[in-house]
Amino acid sequence: MWHAESSRNPIMDAFELPDTLAQALQRRALHTPDRLALRFLTDEKDQGLVLTYRDLDLRARTIAAALQRHAVPGDRAILLFHSGPDYVAAFFGCLYAGVIAVPAYPPESNRRHHQERLLSIIADAEPRLLLTGSDLQPALLQMDELDAADAPPLLCVDTLPAAPAQDWQGPQLQADDIAFLQYTSGSTALPKGVQVTHGNLVANESLIRHGFGIDVNPDDVIVSWLPLYHDMGLIGGLLQPIFSGVPCILMAPACFLARPLRWLEAISEYGGTISGGPDFAYQLCSARVSDSALERLDLSRWRVAYSGSEPIREDSLRAFAEKFASCGFTPDSFMASYGLAEATLYVAGGKRGKGIPSLRLNAQALARNVVEPGEGQPVMSCGTGQPGHGVLIADPVSLQVLGENQVGEVWASGPSIAHGYWRNPEATARAFVQHAGQTWLRTGDLGFQRHGELYITGRLKDMLIVRGHNLYPQDIEKLIERDVDVVRKGRVAAFAVTQDGSEGIGIAAEISRSVQKILTPDALIKIIRQTVAEAFQEAPSFVVLLNPGALPKTSSGKLQRSACRTRLADGSLDSYAVFPVSNATLSGCAPSSGSDLQAQIATVWCEQLQCEQVNADDHFFLLGGNSIIATQVVARLRETLGIDLSLRLLFEAPTLAVFAAQVETLQTAASQGDSQTQSAIVRLPGNEHLPQSMAQNRLWFLWQLDPHSSAYNIPGGLHLRGELDSTALRTSFQRLIERHESLRTRFYEQDGVALQRIDAPSEFHLETLDISDLPSDERQARAV
Repeated sequence: MWHAESSRNPIMDAFELPDTLAQALQRRALHTPDRLALRFLTDEKDQGLVLTYRDLDLRARTIAAALQRHAVPGDRAILLFHSGPDYVAAFFGCLYAGVIAVPAYPPESNRRHHQERLLSIIADAEPRLLLTGSDLQPALLQMDELDAADAPPLLCVDTLPAAPAQDWQGPQLQADDIAFLQYTSGSTALPKGVQVTHGNLVANESLIRHGFGIDVNPDDVIVSWLPLYHDMGLIGGLLQPIFSGVPCILMAPACFLARPLRWLEAISEYGGTISGGPDFAYQLCSARVSDSALERLDLSRWRVAYSGSEPIREDSLRAFAEKFASCGFTPDSFMASYGLAEATLYVAGGKRGKGIPSLRLNAQALARNVVEPGEGQPVMSCGTGQPGHGVLIADPVSLQVLGENQVGEVWASGPSIAHGYWRNPEATARAFVQHAGQTWLRTGDLGFQRHGELYITGRLKDMLIVRGHNLYPQDIEKLIERDVDVVRKGRVAAFAVTQDGSEGIGIAAEISRSVQKILTPDALIKIIRQTVAEAFQEAPSFVVLLNPGALPKTSSGKLQRSACRTRLADGSLDSYAVFPVSNATLSGCAPSSGSDLQAQIATVWCEQLQCEQVNADDHFFLLGGNSIIATQVVARLRETLGIDLSLRLLFEAPTLAVFAAQVETLQTAASQGDSQTQSAIVRLPGNEHLPQSMAQNRLWFLWQLDPHSSAYNIPGGLHLRGELDSTALRTSFQRLIERHESLRTRFYEQDGVALQRIDAPSEFHLETLDISDLPSDERQARAV
């Protein structure tokens, strides 16, 4: 049984194209103020929080009035919220004030690599304000850069009084004014903010409205779990229903990832007709939704199940359609959606109710950019170009336009194409080119057209797409070069590899002969995988250790990442170690021998990671964990243990023993009624074998290269006047050692694992050397 969200109002059924998204919301608040605009679902099985158009307009005016007291039109404001009502109100508040919104998200943890993306956006956008919620403010202020005197101020929108809404003055917005900056999921070193104008937004929302068939189906209901800081979640999931005046059901991405069934339940309960996501979302539902849940689902009203943001896989769609056929779902509901931030969002798409066509091509010919029928893997159609916009295929070198069935770079044009990158004329000139009197976007994707349908075959870019997230190889390479000192600088390459039909991370790294003699391949591979996993929540699927000079490069010295992938496949790389070893099985490890709670957590890890055993010092992400599985682990533990666990906890404590200790402290605090459990600092028993931190592990590696090196010793001298009280000096040192555990920590290796142990305080012996009988010059020399 589904619940109709609202009845239609004939006043607004006749669609009138607005000039801006702000005007769209204001019109709906004026003509249909009490109609449901958004419903936010939570983890609980309740009706969630409901906002009418009147509610949303009031909150937007309140925030806009506050913004106008601190900023002027054209200033930037970064949005730092979890997906929810505050994010929506803050975005529209920026539009209402003429302030350029910059969608972002709070760092996953307080680790530096999780903070770097936000800091790079702040440095590039130079915001006047950071908009956030009072619940996130303390964590954000833990970042030194945000707590500094010259940092942009934080404005908590959930604590603003509603009264100032009447002070809002609507700005005169023009089509070419920038509405928001969409920072692509790109390199943290070179962030690129796509300049999306108010005119771009209106043009693209019109395409989506027509492409999804909302213009002829005014009773549609949109359901979305996609992140609001991402272009597909923001423009397709949130702004489109406001633009078209149809109800929207929203839930946080973490809610879906923890329990994929919740997405389908929302579609079933609220009569969702339009919903979708990346290919992995359909895979996740097929794998995680139990058969016993199917009888409770009614998916018969779901008419547009769009797939986008990552390559579409025919086997994913087939498995989903077969599993949920008994719920009323039909494969004709699938709809391809192709786009990118530089085109606002939507470039090409399928037709409602027609499914997604596919072609089987000759794989060898396709590798030569030639389209021939064959028995290769299916290539899925991305649909057709949209009204008022153009799509063509061009030779990426000569820039000549190609005909049908010729593979080249996909170009797009039209009023949805963004106005370049924020303050980055060089990147803008490369991506936005002039042809036949129009501006065309060079997408960097390879594809061809056949009978008007667009097919994507690959990428010119080296970018990796892992579970819908874009990862730039240069970020991964710089991380490894910085944090794994034994890797030769400029001699590491990151590239895409395919594992079980999904894209993963491949790493090729040159290792000097001297290092090869000292460190085992297993130790090197482990530290490389752990370094990447810590930063990106995804361990490399393949790691290849190369002999010096083996990394493929051009004659000018440029990395050839695609050649690494090709030569890895044909076995021609000059390597001395490869992970995983062909036909190898996972080595058995002793099961967790800690507390009952640790064993209970280990069981959940094993279930979600699909491994047989977990050791106390095993690293979650090295066992195959990623952000999706982490969300599912935390959700399962919340349910099992009955305590409120944060996903951040697993990111910050990814080894089993340390994570279990953190959870135990939270469990104890919760049982004692302590509401501040999430911020508790856990004291571990120091006399146990403890895993080394990432930084300690790196120094341990370097020490092994040269155990007699004094590079990390810090000598010093202090001249004192008068008579020395040696007893007081010895007592002071004794108290320092007792107070600071780091001065009593030993580092060692056991069974190939680098560990540390905190010794109990012991008596400090102060050595003295009397050189008073030496000549003055010699005394000075000995002292220095």
